[in-house]
Amino acid sequence: MGKNGNWRVYLAGVTVSLIFGLSFLFTKAGIEYVGIYTFLSYRFGIATAAILLLSFLKVVRISRKPYWKLWKVVIFQPIMYFIFETNGLRYATSSEAGMIIAMIPIVIAFLSPFMLKEKLHWFQVLFAFTSFLGVSLIVGGGGFEKGALLGKLLVLCAVFSAAFYNIFSRKLSILFEPMEITFAMMLTGFLFFTFMSIMTGQFAVVTNLSSIISALYLGILSSTVAFFLVNYMLSKVSPTVSSLFSNLTTIVSVLAGSIIRHEKILFIQIIGMVMILASLVANSYLSSKAKNKTSA
Repeated sequence: MGKNGNWRVYLAGVTVSLIFGLSFLFTKAGIEYVGIYTFLSYRFGIATAAILLLSFLKVVRISRKPYWKLWKVVIFQPIMYFIFETNGLRYATSSEAGMIIAMIPIVIAFLSPFMLKEKLHWFQVLFAFTSFLGVSLIVGGGGFEKGALLGKLLVLCAVFSAAFYNIFSRKLSILFEPMEITFAMMLTGFLFFTFMSIMTGQFAVVTNLSSIISALYLGILSSTVAFFLVNYMLSKVSPTVSSLFSNLTTIVSVLAGSIIRHEKILFIQIIGMVMILASLVANSYLSSKAKNKTSA
C-alpha cells in the first residue's frame, strides 16, 4: 500500500476513535429509558435501514454474493461481543472493563501470525503492550473498585470475540467489500437483538427523545460509518496495526468526559494518553520503514 493509502487508513482510524469515543455518552443516555436488547435492536435496525437507503440511492453497492460465508464474522461481532460486553458490565466496574478491553491489540498481535500467517514485527508487539499500559494508566487513574470474577471473565470473552472478528474480517476482505461485510453485520445484529428483545419481554416502542437521538447516532455513525471504516482498515492493513487505534478511543472518551461532563483529568492519565499517541506514531513510522525496506 502506498503513502496515500497509509494516510487514508490513519484518517479512518482516527475517525473511528472519535465516533466510538463519543458513543459511550450516547449509550448511557439511550439505555436509561429502554432495555439493553431493545436499544441494540433499534441501533442495528437504524444501521440496516441506512445502508439499504444508501444502496437504493446507489451511493454504495451491495452485490449478490454468498454472504453465508461471513458467519464467522457476524457471530463474533456484533452477536458475541455485545452479549459478553453488555452482561460483563453488569458485574465488573467500568474501570476493570476498560482495562480488559484494552487487551484487544495484544490478543490480536499473538493470534495473527497463527491464523493469518502474517509476519509480526517486534515493534508491533512492543507498542501493543505500550498502548495497553497507556490505557491502564487512564482507566486506573481514579483507582479501582471490587468487581465480580464473572464480570471480568465475560469482558475477557468480549476481548477474544473482538480479536476473532478482526482476524476473520481481514481474511474475508478478499471476497467481500467493506460495506458488504458491514451490511451483513448490521442486519444480523438487528435480527438477533430484536429476537432477544422479544424473547426477554423487553421490546417496546421507543418514544423518549434522548433514546431516539442516541439510537440514531449509534445506528448511523457508530454502527454504519465506524464499522465500515474498521472493515476498510482491515482490508488494507494487518489487524495488529488497525487494532492499535481502538485504544485511541479511550483518549477521546476521557476528553469528552472532561469537556462535556467537566470530569477531572489526572496527571497520570495524561501520561497514559501520551503513551498511546506515541505508540501509534512510532508504529506508523516503523511500519512504513519496514515496508520500504521490503519493497526496495
